[in-house]
Amino acid sequence: MLRRDGWRVVDLSEREGRPRLYARDRRGRELDVAFRPVATAGEDVGASGPAPLREAGRPGVDRLIRVVVHLGGFSRADVLWASRQGGVHLLDGHQLQRWADGASLDELGLPG
Repeated sequence: MLRRDGWRVVDLSEREGRPRLYARDRRGRELDVAFRPVATAGEDVGASGPAPLREAGRPGVDRLIRVVVHLGGFSRADVLWASRQGGVHLLDGHQLQRWADGASLDELGLPG
């Protein structure tokens, strides 16, 4: 979907040991995309927390936009965690479906 929307994508999964992408668009925006694992039966979804990201820079310190993608929904604790990180955006299952259906990341609230 990133490529469809004009982003150049590099798969960093091997280096990180879990699914991870870096992408850059024509406007020079850069994304660090991590994927939150889906809980298996019997796991407490809230206990796993968001996918780990390198310490996120405060807004304005770096240009990297960090995105955590999850097929389900994020808890209130996840949202609070992301808001404290600076530059971290959560993309839940509903937004992921909208993106798959043709909405752009800009329409989903990605900063310009």
